[in-house]
Amino acid sequence: MSDKSAPATQQLPPPLPSLMSVMQSHSTSTTQASQLPSTSTTGTTPASHTNGLLHHTYLDSLNLAVNAEFHFLTCQICQAALAPVNIQQLRKGAGDVQTFWEVQNVEANSQPTLYQSLVDSLLKELEPTLQVIQTPLDGCMVAGMDIKQLCSLVALPKNDDGDIPGLKDVVEAYYEEAIPLLDRTGELVLQRLNSPDPIKSGISNTPFHKHLYKSTMKKYILPVVALLAMLIRQEYTGRPFSGSNNKLMDLLAVLRINGSEGRDALPLIHEGLFEVWTIAWTPQEDREIVDPTERCLALLTLRQDGSFKEPHDVTGIVAKFEYCMCLTFLQEIHHHIQADPRSDELEHCLALENFFVEKTRSLAYDTMSLPDVWWTDTKTWKSMLYRGDEIHFADLCKVFKEMEAKLVQFWEEGILMGHDIRVEYDKIADDLINKDVGYSFLSDARNPQLTCQDQLVKKFLQDEATFAHFAMIREGTIIWNRHTLQAWLKSYAELQSLLLFQAQMLSGAPCHGTELTAMTYCNTQTQPTRNLAVLGKHISLLCQYLKTSTLTGKDKLVPHALDGITSDILVQDLALARPFAEVAARACFPDKPEVADLY
Repeated sequence: MSDKSAPATQQLPPPLPSLMSVMQSHSTSTTQASQLPSTSTTGTTPASHTNGLLHHTYLDSLNLAVNAEFHFLTCQICQAALAPVNIQQLRKGAGDVQTFWEVQNVEANSQPTLYQSLVDSLLKELEPTLQVIQTPLDGCMVAGMDIKQLCSLVALPKNDDGDIPGLKDVVEAYYEEAIPLLDRTGELVLQRLNSPDPIKSGISNTPFHKHLYKSTMKKYILPVVALLAMLIRQEYTGRPFSGSNNKLMDLLAVLRINGSEGRDALPLIHEGLFEVWTIAWTPQEDREIVDPTERCLALLTLRQDGSFKEPHDVTGIVAKFEYCMCLTFLQEIHHHIQADPRSDELEHCLALENFFVEKTRSLAYDTMSLPDVWWTDTKTWKSMLYRGDEIHFADLCKVFKEMEAKLVQFWEEGILMGHDIRVEYDKIADDLINKDVGYSFLSDARNPQLTCQDQLVKKFLQDEATFAHFAMIREGTIIWNRHTLQAWLKSYAELQSLLLFQAQMLSGAPCHGTELTAMTYCNTQTQPTRNLAVLGKHISLLCQYLKTSTLTGKDKLVPHALDGITSDILVQDLALARPFAEVAARACFPDKPEVADLY
């Protein structure tokens, strides 16, 4: 009754026979019929033996058979053996279609063999030995010491530094006080201050002078700030350097306490520096660097791996030290004159000359080193090795070609917002000797196509889509969208960086980076000679920085002609985009008019 009441179910297909069931079926069919009926293989199809293969009805439907000798599955068509695999049925249920998938025992495969375990253990033991360790030649200074801690001794102090707050500002004020003394010092004294070695090479014809840009001095004082910070930190930690004297330690202690009290600390700065630079530091038996200036120089050039920078990377720090030393000795000379007005400043200069004579400028030239560049093509000079990397001139051309395409795309899509607008010009008139404040070829009446600078502003405001992007109308008033304006200004800044890159790389010898970023396109009150001029058919940058200026004592104008693409986009930028950038800056920063003045 239960069988009749049970719901009808679809008959499942016979399961896939295993290799052992086929072998057992074959063994049963070949034995004599001595088995009991209870143990017979009723309901199964016996396997047959043909040509060394064991056949089964289900396997024959798959064109498979079992090798009777080696007991593995083989294909009846191609006679190829099949490797046994583990399978899993991913979908169970009634029907003719069954889904199977091969599975692997990950845990068994992931277990390493004895050989692999022994090899891994040996490599782990040899790892410290196989590491490449760079040991500096003067390892006595850093051996057994924390390099990171050593470098922290010469780190520039921050404003919230608990030990030496405001040290950088005090040092800057000290040297700002020394700069005006140059105008009150005799030329012969300044020439001696600027002479590397008066006894060996004579007195320099160029007097010691201030830098062309005021911002340069802020960089030159950084090694001196690091020197004083190192001395104060070592004294504060209770581990002063070898050879330190009591007078210097007392000055450092007072400077640490009163270092942030403004001009009252300037005499302490002078006494401390003069003490450091006039003491004859005697080497110690432990071969530790005793001279604080040399010690600071070593730490400033110490790398994280324990090695030191190359000599050509050190001379810049040495030059900054020497310039500040000369200013310190200049102050000392004037202190003697103030104490005794009848004394001669030249006599005081000669008395201090042994301390400020330059002895390290030739360090980079006297040190042996291999070249960074090795030419592999000595005929056409179109390929070379730079520090082991092969460089071809054709590859450099591809770089500039891609940068040029990027510049054009950035100008058309990021700045002009897809609008077809440009200033057409055949030639540009420029009065090269005009010194009027605000004059440039953009304001010259002979260039009427350049004087109308509201073209892009009108284009953006008159186009409804562009207007909706940058502004909106609320209660009868135009309200600027500061977010989109700032995004446009960011794109405009990136355009300027691309223009500077093109000007730096494709206009002959590279300009000085500091001067390149501070160029003006029109005359100003402090700079009557603008840096952008039209020389014939060439848009040119006029630079003044030249290494020979130090030797001659005179500045020169060095023109750098720009390429055609850079020249045209620069003119379009000044005539179209720069006025809109000024409008955007005023809208984004209404409380900061100095930001708009930058444009």
